[in-house]
Amino acid sequence: MKQVMWLILAVMAMDLAVGGEFPLWPGEPPQFLADAAPETRDERGVIRGVTVPSITVYPADAEKRNGVALIVCAGGGYGGLDWKTHVDYAAEVFNPLGVTIVGLKYRLRPPHRVNNAGIQALTLLDAKRAVRLVRHRAAEWGIDPDRIGIAGYSAGGNLAMNLAASFDGGDSAAADPVERHSSRPDFAVGLATWHWRESRSPFRFEKQAPPVFLVHATNDGVPGPDGRVGGAPIGLVREIERDLKALGVPVKLAVFEEGGHGVGNLIPQRVKNGFPPARWPWLLLEWLDTLPK
Repeated sequence: MKQVMWLILAVMAMDLAVGGEFPLWPGEPPQFLADAAPETRDERGVIRGVTVPSITVYPADAEKRNGVALIVCAGGGYGGLDWKTHVDYAAEVFNPLGVTIVGLKYRLRPPHRVNNAGIQALTLLDAKRAVRLVRHRAAEWGIDPDRIGIAGYSAGGNLAMNLAASFDGGDSAAADPVERHSSRPDFAVGLATWHWRESRSPFRFEKQAPPVFLVHATNDGVPGPDGRVGGAPIGLVREIERDLKALGVPVKLAVFEEGGHGVGNLIPQRVKNGFPPARWPWLLLEWLDTLPK
């Protein structure tokens, strides 16, 4: 009955022009930083200086819409958002597959002057609110409220895993109806998941954690010709996989021998030429279909 109701709502929403940018909060967000310089976007599509978080909706193709929404957190070391590479390109691939992409513009440093734990706590507020807001407007946007996932690249993967380990059920007594919704994503995706180049996982998952899909390259986080180590060592996601399996949480780790720290990037030329890591969207959707309904 629930599935039938969702399908009816989806048909009603098919002709809605839902694309566009929406602030996460109607006024100033919690912990708002006043008097900061305006955010910028450079010629490569990288956004910096975010103080007012928002989501941008890229609707799935109406005739193929399947109700799945994927909130995408671009990477950039919590100092920038590689929006074009991580959000725009994801929409180009996922929209024809029936998936609505929701780009999350989360807060950054600078201008926020916080340590590593501080930026994780601040952006977690943004990620939680994004899930609540998408769930609140799901019927309007042709989305199934029980099929909302979050995906992140690099630092965005850090944020996605942070949410998968730190969600809450919402506040049923909240005056703001958005805050009454759960912030638990229905699944989480980590692409070249990063934690300041560390191999050990800091995430403390619980049995109620959502299913997790991980994409990583064996040549990520290895010393370069100059001996310097960048990116994210694969040991991090192997620990995440181990911890989730121990809890009985569904988890899938897709490992590739190429791609480095950009393993999840859906650059059009890669997709067109069949670059193996660029097949992860299809692998994700196939895996989701195997999970208990």
